Amino acid sequence: MNPEHLFQAIGCLACSSLFLHLISARNFLPYEEVGLLGTLFWYIHSWLNFVARASLLGTVAVVGAETYKRNVVTNFLAISQGNLKQYLTKMLAVANACSIIRFIMPGPVTSFSFFYKLSLITSLSALGATLIQDGGAGAKVLISPIRRRLGLKKKDNRSGDLQEDVLMRSDSITSTPPSKRQLTAMELLQTETTYIRNLKIIIEVYKQPLERAVEDKDPILAAEDIKNIFNGISDILSVHSEIHQELSNVISDWDEDCCIASIITKYQGQLTKAYPPYVNFFDMGKDLILKQQKSNQKFSEFLINCFNNPLCLKQPLDALMIRPVQRLPSMSLLISDMQRRTPEELRDHKELEKAKESLKQVLSHINEDKRKTEGKLKIFDIIYEVESCPAEIVSSNRSFVARTNVTSLNEGLYRVGDRLALYLLTDMIEVSKFKHSPGTVLLKHIRMLPLSDIKLVIDIEDSDESVNMFAIQLVDELSAKSTNCQHHNPNMDKLCVCQVLDDRIYKQDFLKKLEAQILVQRSKGDDEAVLRKMDHTEVQPMLKRGGSRIFKKGRGKAKRD
Repeated sequence: MNPEHLFQAIGCLACSSLFLHLISARNFLPYEEVGLLGTLFWYIHSWLNFVARASLLGTVAVVGAETYKRNVVTNFLAISQGNLKQYLTKMLAVANACSIIRFIMPGPVTSFSFFYKLSLITSLSALGATLIQDGGAGAKVLISPIRRRLGLKKKDNRSGDLQEDVLMRSDSITSTPPSKRQLTAMELLQTETTYIRNLKIIIEVYKQPLERAVEDKDPILAAEDIKNIFNGISDILSVHSEIHQELSNVISDWDEDCCIASIITKYQGQLTKAYPPYVNFFDMGKDLILKQQKSNQKFSEFLINCFNNPLCLKQPLDALMIRPVQRLPSMSLLISDMQRRTPEELRDHKELEKAKESLKQVLSHINEDKRKTEGKLKIFDIIYEVESCPAEIVSSNRSFVARTNVTSLNEGLYRVGDRLALYLLTDMIEVSKFKHSPGTVLLKHIRMLPLSDIKLVIDIEDSDESVNMFAIQLVDELSAKSTNCQHHNPNMDKLCVCQVLDDRIYKQDFLKKLEAQILVQRSKGDDEAVLRKMDHTEVQPMLKRGGSRIFKKGRGKAKRD
């Protein structure tokens, strides 16, 4: 019910009560002549008395329960975690209104006059104290109709609250319903408000307490782990707060010809800088949370306490952490919807296309940066996976691209018939072999093959006798050094022939990535083709005798592995 209508109803009821009670309840008429009207009013009088007492006692019970044990009420009552004070405010307001109406009624109230006076003073004092402590949140319910009638705008533009003047502008400015374009803009602002609220929960409820625990020398998580989990979240909040502020200003003074797209394009650069540090380490942070939750009892209890915090709104950390990953795609969809609902004659129609392209570029940059970061981190995994792997494989200019497992069909890379793992990096291939008696490590380092030494990549076409094969042609000097055969024939070991042990689709993907990286390493002006196809009959004479036997049984070998 509208609060203004509620107070009007209370006023009318109070006047009616005063009039009815003056002519009843032994005031002007004898009790036996009161009649039906007086009896009905007596029941109203009694129910107001009951509601006033019940509301006061209920408020006292809630406050007492919260004082005795924190969060006991919010855990068992179906009310919002963050609105307990407003809930109490409303209860006190009901008690106060009923006490006032009951108190102003002349009649049989003299024996309880002290109680009503005391309840009235108590209600007013508690109501005022709650409103002050709640920062005026409960007073919004009382003053919003007045502000709306006077056409006043809300001055407090805190990002945590949806702007009231935005929600009510159709009532205060015009009686016409909002357009579809306007509704989409309001949805964009509302989702931005919710997103900022979630970011603040991550920082204020989870991140900052963990950092304070480290400063107090009683860490729940190591400082490095906290950084890996929440890296970049504050920068994301900062840029979205600015976006929210500008959206609020535009939508509060809505004009169909206003430009929403310019806000998105304006912050393209800041979004591009803010998101990669968070998105790049999102998977690592998620795994770290799960790992610590299982092994760290202190952290597990911390998450439970945060979840029960009224400010958290019953949202677990893992659910909150994925919101930044989802936000930009969600914004892109809303911008597309707004463009469809914007008439072509408005200037914002073309600008929204630019905004879509801006968000697309931001997402593309984030994905590319994430791919590069994961590639750099994967190199450290190679060191642990491969025994005797040289430390110089780690370089700031080098990252992981792809991996495939193969069988060597000649002695170009290693002995015939050995299983190899080829790690394709941006400037080289790490060649490792599977150990015959693996311990904790399955692979052993063989050689590092620079991509600059690869002259040609050959995709050998599949046949009944061969499947899933390719070859690498090396420059003559390196191929002469790479063979361990006693009967060296330079014309035969220029090709390193391999059979991919994975499905054939992985061969095509690996060869395309290998070709792309070789082209990057080549000097300008070198336009010689890198990848070409070759019939299997051309390759068979180049194989050693052992490799030829594997070649003939290629399909069966691939199936067995």
